[in-house]
Amino acid sequence: MMAENENNLDIARFEVNQSGRILSGNKRFCRMFGFSESEVVWHYITDCYRYHGDWEMFSSCENLSQTKFIFRMRNRKGRSFKCCLSREIVQDADGKITFRNTVSRLGEPVLAKEQAPAEETRSVVFLSKCAHCGEHVRVNTLTETRMRVLCDNCAAKAYPEAFNLAAAQV
Repeated sequence: MMAENENNLDIARFEVNQSGRILSGNKRFCRMFGFSESEVVWHYITDCYRYHGDWEMFSSCENLSQTKFIFRMRNRKGRSFKCCLSREIVQDADGKITFRNTVSRLGEPVLAKEQAPAEETRSVVFLSKCAHCGEHVRVNTLTETRMRVLCDNCAAKAYPEAFNLAAAQV
């Protein structure tokens, strides 16, 4: 069964055997196709294909290198949508074939593991107002904006012994 990211809500995953019986499906898959998690194992994936010939093309294992397919799928209400299925073929010791699949509607964002890591170039600056003079003061975190903050000039006037430690130690 699916162990990693089994109930990740961003990626719809399901397993199906060679005859089309759904073995498992995560929450995202159930929501996408209108199943409840408890009833998903009682259904066949062939009911989710808009065109019956698509299952035949998907389940034929002649071209093992083909891992991505574009199909028209439908949910239990009969609404159809275009999907991209990515399959992984797993064969156990007895020779039984299981398809581990991820499915995403076309137009949805690309799966997180397939995205190139984007470099973050933006920097965030948090500003607060000085409690004495009202001048803008740069702070390190958003929570510091709610604190009573003094600018350097007001802090030097109000607390000279703490602000000028080098002069106070002499």
